[in-house]
Amino acid sequence: IRGVRDLWAETTGVGSIRVAVLDGSVATDHCCFQGASLEVPDSFPGVSQEPGAMRTHGTMVASILFGQHGSPVQGLAPGCTGVILPVFRDGHRIPQIDVARALDFAITSGAHVVNFSGGQLVEEAEAEGWLESAMERCRKENVLLVAAAGNDGCACLHLPAGLPAALAVGALGDDGKPLEFSNFSDEYASHGILAPGENILGADPEGGTLRASGTSFAAPIVSGVAALLLGMQVQGGRDPDPGTVKKILLDTATPCEPSRGDECPRFLTGQLDIQGAIQAMKEHLAAPESKPFPTSADGTVAATAGSPPGLSESGVHQGPPAVEMPCGCGGGTGPLP
Repeated sequence: IRGVRDLWAETTGVGSIRVAVLDGSVATDHCCFQGASLEVPDSFPGVSQEPGAMRTHGTMVASILFGQHGSPVQGLAPGCTGVILPVFRDGHRIPQIDVARALDFAITSGAHVVNFSGGQLVEEAEAEGWLESAMERCRKENVLLVAAAGNDGCACLHLPAGLPAALAVGALGDDGKPLEFSNFSDEYASHGILAPGENILGADPEGGTLRASGTSFAAPIVSGVAALLLGMQVQGGRDPDPGTVKKILLDTATPCEPSRGDECPRFLTGQLDIQGAIQAMKEHLAAPESKPFPTSADGTVAATAGSPPGLSESGVHQGPPAVEMPCGCGGGTGPLP
């Protein structure tokens, strides 16, 4: 990932920065998590720990964030604290109210960043009352929700990514172009960015590693970068300010080149620029301290009773599940692709 080593030179994460993962269950006994600070709250009504697609999904997402350096999967923010809140289970869609409850739990648990690699395909960016209220609480309490844009390959929205209070993430291919299945829309153009989402390395809950593609795996890359930028704030003697980090990520995103013409809507606001974000954070820290950046009040939308009946993970567009390395922690396969 371009620029990630420069960010790691600044910080590999601060333990006081908490990142909640709303996903499938996580195989926390995978060797890439040895030494990681992971919390699985007993008071959260989690889902089954049985093997399955959602456990694979959750384990991969968590490893992209918290995989320890020197292990088979080097995560983006290995020094941050992970709060694992399983919400997905095989064969079921979860209602918006359950997502809202998980968001509320994450906020109460002290999360600064919440990663949600899932969503519900909708025609308009309107949430049911429970989810709308949870998003409003995120805004008021300055918690950054990073959500996958979805893998439907259309000018369409997923919730909660489609809500302005979220930071939506689309998937970028190895060729520097948006992946064909990555969703786009006018709404995402104002609060969405592209991040690497093709053949991303992650942990296999059965041991070893897998590679997979999708907005599900681009989202934790952005969540990890956000967590490290928050760590830079803490190391600089500031309070962590997720609102400022969201603004920096959007302001520094590399916009689509006009020569791409009709392709530009697929680029959302632009591509994640880690080096640009590092420089912007350094400039922010060098300036006189100010109040936390206020999240716009238009981060909420009117509730509607006509929403579809459930959310799902944002698709595991998984490539060949070849094991890259047996899970014997001793030598890494290098940073994420």
